[in-house]
Amino acid sequence: MALLEFTEGDLISPDKVASTLLTTKKEIGETMGIPGPSLSRKERIKSPATQRTLRHLVEVLIAVKPLGGHFIMAYAWFRSEPLVGFGGRTPDRVVKDGEFDALRAHIQRRIEGGYA
Repeated sequence: MALLEFTEGDLISPDKVASTLLTTKKEIGETMGIPGPSLSRKERIKSPATQRTLRHLVEVLIAVKPLGGHFIMAYAWFRSEPLVGFGGRTPDRVVKDGEFDALRAHIQRRIEGGYA
């Protein structure tokens, strides 16, 4: 599934993300540190900050999915796997702390067979 499949028009759709992950927009907001209205109100969904945060989540899920076979497993990893290279923080915490690029590089190294 490509990024395009999570979009409606030119925006990442919180509804499509929630549906794919069999969860709610509220839960996704809590995981990503996005206030509830930002995933429900159309004008807030369009905001660059909301779209950037959703894009980070979706990009990680797309990258990790092949390792677990399903987006739900990728999401579980994202929310719960402590990463030694990040001081034991979970991937969602790493993203919340503004280190998305470092997490993306970490995932790429792991996919290529390297160490964290």
